Amino acid sequence: MKDGARLLLFLAIVVPACSSAGPVGGNSGSSTLPVPGDYAIVRLEADPDLLNPTITTSAASNYILVGALGFMISEQLLHYDPRTGKPTEPGLAMSYPEISQDHRVYTFSIRDGVRWHDGHPFSAEDVLFTVKAAMVPSVDAGAFRSSFASLASVEITGRNQIRFRMAEPYWLNDAALASDIVPVPKHVYDPQRILDHYTFEQIRDPKAVNDPVLKKFGEDFNNNPANRAPVGTGPYKFEKWQTGQEIVVRRNEDYWGQRPHLEKIIYKIIPDSTTALAALKSGEIDFIPRLLPLQFQEQTSGPAFQEHFVKATYQIPQLAYIGWNEARPYFADKRVRQALTMLIDRAKVIETVRRGMGSMAASPFVPASPDFNPMITPLPYDPKHAAVLMDEAGWIDHNGNGIRDKDGVEFKFEILAASSNTAAVALLPILQDEFGKAGISVTARRLDAAVFQSTLRDQRADAAIDGWVSSLVFDPYQLFHSSSARNRGSNYYNFRNPTADHIMEQARVEFDAEKRKQLYWRFQDIFHDEQPYTLLYYPENAAAYHKRLQNVQFLHVRPGYDITQWWVSTFGGGL
Repeated sequence: MKDGARLLLFLAIVVPACSSAGPVGGNSGSSTLPVPGDYAIVRLEADPDLLNPTITTSAASNYILVGALGFMISEQLLHYDPRTGKPTEPGLAMSYPEISQDHRVYTFSIRDGVRWHDGHPFSAEDVLFTVKAAMVPSVDAGAFRSSFASLASVEITGRNQIRFRMAEPYWLNDAALASDIVPVPKHVYDPQRILDHYTFEQIRDPKAVNDPVLKKFGEDFNNNPANRAPVGTGPYKFEKWQTGQEIVVRRNEDYWGQRPHLEKIIYKIIPDSTTALAALKSGEIDFIPRLLPLQFQEQTSGPAFQEHFVKATYQIPQLAYIGWNEARPYFADKRVRQALTMLIDRAKVIETVRRGMGSMAASPFVPASPDFNPMITPLPYDPKHAAVLMDEAGWIDHNGNGIRDKDGVEFKFEILAASSNTAAVALLPILQDEFGKAGISVTARRLDAAVFQSTLRDQRADAAIDGWVSSLVFDPYQLFHSSSARNRGSNYYNFRNPTADHIMEQARVEFDAEKRKQLYWRFQDIFHDEQPYTLLYYPENAAAYHKRLQNVQFLHVRPGYDITQWWVSTFGGGL
């Protein structure tokens, strides 16, 4: 699902720790009533890969397609409740699904009277088509298929009623179905009705990979012009996309639900943070979702800025970390991984790299999660004890050259970071200095974001600085189960612990929230002891926006804001 079953791994350290998932402040101080019309210009850090919700892997694409709450250009079956961060609100489905007693069958009633942006009626047929299309082997929907590996069948059972049958129970099946299925129009992607001739089971059959008709369908689906000019059902219609410059959406006046206030949203693509801040100050854009800590604290102050702009901080479930590849001899012993964590002064890192905007991380679950274990204390900064642990693990400087070694292998490794990771610029020298004092030689390399991601998936990194964003309701299976270390799964660092595996497997089929929490507490204890990652911090995000924007509030679900609730009280320009 958007924030849970399918985790989005970020290539830049960028934000959790809150008490609820509802709005968390930040507004223009206006008490005026909403005014329809006008526009907002929002900074986007990068171009999306494409605008097809079934096959995109881009955070930017998801923000434009479904926003924070599951509806912008496209829509989920259920929208997110901003108070809980869970997909429980009516969307393209009328209500939460009917669930069988054995937690294997989920039945949704699909809303009548909805139309695609091109005027074509929307129905349960579009939902069925989307799921079947995502399961076609040649369609670039690997993440979707991974999320629904246990989906055994899907069928329309009545007028606009669709039923999903799972091969096995899972406590997040309902949320995954509600949020991961973002329908695309059957009449646009399959005008010849090719998939009508295949059952869901036939598409899932291993033989389907060699079916020339399905192979051609997948190629056409992956390259459909609608991937750059999406047709949705949501409150905003796609208008245009100028690569590297901007994406524009316009209000859907025929939207079935509550229409947004702003008539148009312009997403300006500005990769460079300095350029983005200059654009805000000059009036070229209205909103920057993420300021650098330096910008927030030193470059957005003073009467002139305060006269025209508002600053705010907000948090979403995000985490920055260093991953240690346990397939490498340096990191195979947990005492070494513990020592590496204890060699990093994380309090100093937060103060220098983040300028105090963050809190030290203790668990892969964020503190606001209902399953967070508050009994865990982060390992201390303690170079002396780290040296003892390294000695116990056999990593000793045997030849006096200043570098620890074991079995003839010197403790030399490379740590990677994405070129887009601005925090790594300051963090890497700190790591090299601290590790060097302890007899560990570290080289650093920054890679293009796509190359970095591919390198991690292929497990070719010794270690890496990275981060992820999840949800308050979090299943660690995708990241930490040993099965995810195979086939380019998300367990990039080869964490393999049979006890942890068993606990995660038990938790997936435990529907009693309290019992599941106790399982996840045990998992967090094991994670803390094993230190497969050095968890650095839960960052705090900072934003700035022009005072012409009203009702700007921040949420604890990514991207942290809901544009559909904004308005401009005094028109700031024409359309």
